[in-house]
Amino acid sequence: MNTSKFKKMGLVLGMTAMSIPTFAQYEQYEANTDFTDDNTRYKIAYIGTEPAEDPAKQVGGYVTMMQMYYTSQNWAEMYDNWKWLIQNAPIATVSIYARGAVMLGNLIKEETDVAKKKVYLDELMSLFDTRLKYLKYLNASIPEGKRGRATEGDILIAKANYYHIYGYGADGDQYTYQKIYDMYAKGIDAINKEGGREVKGAYIQYFFSVSNDLYKLSNDYYREQFLNDYLNSKEVCEKMLQLAKEETDPEKAQKIVEEYDRPLAVIEQVFAESGAANREQLIAMFTPKVEANKDNLNYLRSAMTVLAANECDDTDVYYKAAEYAYAIEPTYESAIGMARWSKQQEKMQDMLTYYEKAIELCKTDAIRGRICLIIAGSLINSKQYTGALMYLDKAVAYNNDLAGRVNLQKAIVSTALGQYDQAIAYCDQASSADITVSGTANRLSERIKEAQANAAANARAKAAYDAYIAKQKAEEDFWSGGKKK
Repeated sequence: MNTSKFKKMGLVLGMTAMSIPTFAQYEQYEANTDFTDDNTRYKIAYIGTEPAEDPAKQVGGYVTMMQMYYTSQNWAEMYDNWKWLIQNAPIATVSIYARGAVMLGNLIKEETDVAKKKVYLDELMSLFDTRLKYLKYLNASIPEGKRGRATEGDILIAKANYYHIYGYGADGDQYTYQKIYDMYAKGIDAINKEGGREVKGAYIQYFFSVSNDLYKLSNDYYREQFLNDYLNSKEVCEKMLQLAKEETDPEKAQKIVEEYDRPLAVIEQVFAESGAANREQLIAMFTPKVEANKDNLNYLRSAMTVLAANECDDTDVYYKAAEYAYAIEPTYESAIGMARWSKQQEKMQDMLTYYEKAIELCKTDAIRGRICLIIAGSLINSKQYTGALMYLDKAVAYNNDLAGRVNLQKAIVSTALGQYDQAIAYCDQASSADITVSGTANRLSERIKEAQANAAANARAKAAYDAYIAKQKAEEDFWSGGKKK
């Protein structure tokens, strides 16, 4: 191959005005085209204004050169070939975007001229926008079932992460924590609404780190936002962990778990250390807000979720939010709130009625199972273990996919009852039933073993103390003549 030809063409065409890519050329091939075949895709990918005798060969040549320069980390030479591809053949390969982002990041890092840094940064941000534009064709180039197909949320969070890393020093006064946060949050929101496939676990962790920094700098102004970010970040990690269930290769499935379980653990630790979930402060914060939003169902549901997630579902403000929400429109969330309020009033029959109402208001067995899990958690918090176990069994009956999470809750019940060996066994069963909770199960098992060891030590200490007291009493009785020999 004449490498100099491709290098030269990339340089010349990269500096001339190119036609704006359109969908029309690609849409005509959708019905009967195998986009996974490189030659076929290269042939239809070319949309440049320059005539091409053999488009597939021309596009393939630029792809080869781009890949070669990527391997040798020759970013300047790669840039010329990359530029030609993204302008002339934007669906040629996903590498234009994945490796192009790495290239632009390195060019920004190596460049000393601020103006040039800004040019590269703008191209980096535009790269993600272009990938979104051609996402369905790029995804179609990856065989069904293979990793690499991305979602809008995946790309938006990756864009935020690259801006987070490379925007400093290249975007001047525009580079702010708020801008970084907004970019991440947009991606997190997209994944929670439509799912994700390829977002890196570290990116979710970075988002929560930015949220934590904003919260700490805001003098408590961002507390409610931070609380919601915690729940949203956890939700994304849990959704991504579910991908392990779709993976038939056990080794690959374990890698997926490792990718997202570790960030999840860090997020939980950061949140715990933040102090944002202080009970008294949450009550003080939400009490006036719930009153101000008593006709706003969406806000009331959000407030109940945050309060329940932070062990404040036995507070007056939680009950008030549930009461207002149930009056507007009975939902399973507000029905659960009314059940908890009934329990607080010791109206146990009303509690069960509302709990059953919550299950009735669910539309699918999958959701009913999750609601039974929520109900069980509420009963565990109030130490009603028999009822909790009953709803845990119901959860599995509705949705067997919850077996792992159910066993985790049973482990908590067994620990509370001092049945440590049984609790550890439940952790093992949870890990076997659901690989996505294996990390959580292992951490819980270690804590249970510590509790068991402490309990055994306390029991030995108590036995020794009781023996010492008995001996002392025996000696006192002997010397006082109060006990016969």
